[in-house]
Amino acid sequence: MIGAATDATKGPEGRTAAEHGGSAVLGIDVGGSSVKHLLARADASIAEPPVPLARGRNATPKRAPVDGLAAIAEAVRGERTLTRLVLSIPGIVDERNGVVVRSTNIPALDGCALGERLGAELGIPVDVINDGHAAAIAEASWGAGKGVEDIFVLALGTGIAGAHVVDGRVVPGAHGSAGELGHITIDPAGSMCSCGRLGCLETIIGAPALHAAWTAAGGSGGTESLFAAFGAGDRAATTIVQHASSALAEAILTLCALVDPGGIVIGGGLAQAPHHLVTLAERYVAERATFHRVPPIIPASLGEWAGVNGTVLTALRRQRALG
Repeated sequence: MIGAATDATKGPEGRTAAEHGGSAVLGIDVGGSSVKHLLARADASIAEPPVPLARGRNATPKRAPVDGLAAIAEAVRGERTLTRLVLSIPGIVDERNGVVVRSTNIPALDGCALGERLGAELGIPVDVINDGHAAAIAEASWGAGKGVEDIFVLALGTGIAGAHVVDGRVVPGAHGSAGELGHITIDPAGSMCSCGRLGCLETIIGAPALHAAWTAAGGSGGTESLFAAFGAGDRAATTIVQHASSALAEAILTLCALVDPGGIVIGGGLAQAPHHLVTLAERYVAERATFHRVPPIIPASLGEWAGVNGTVLTALRRQRALG
């Protein structure tokens, strides 16, 4: 069961997507635990985030993800003429060919030519992009990084996604996998990462890692409980958060040395208020920086909907490129 939960968000004339008619683009952001979708007018401006025609959240289809995503697209488009679909997927994506190379969170998609398969089923162009890229271009173009020419966007959550954005466009690297800051080695003797290496940043600061450390220390509840305990001065929570913030600081200094961005936007579930993790990391960065040019570190502004906004922005841009 997909479990669709679509909100028929009112458009600028006060009508829902189904009532409005005309053409639309659809963005779908596929996460490890949920799928977010956003329907927008195909002629919407790319200068500002579009008014949603429909927006909602679904359960991530695990057993048959291609069929599940097609069903979501069919359910959302309603009476609209859908002209383009863009999906964001966690993992390594061949964006040029619409192929999911590897997704540790959704392994059923590994090697899947998702763009081609969904495009054939839906009868429209379908593009596939990396989830970190999607969130980054949205934050850089419509969010906290707007107006900054060279920016790195980092999302802290179940995994650690990142992307370097210059003039509103992601710099993907030669093979499309640049920006994977979650998989730089922080502790060579550390825990095994989902990527197969030891001691990656993700094994220290990812939400599952923080939850496991908190549970092992006798804490109960998830990361919200951990941060609440840290704020209250709990010794075990303080040790865990300090260790995670120290790892994040090392990653930021590495980023500054290699990329030298003009700004760093940090978002994701673990960076929400209260910003204990990020605030402490900033302090460590200031204490440890030597030659590094540390740019402003800015809280993300689009929240959990950054990724799906990025898919819609990509869809609108590609529509424009077709003229």
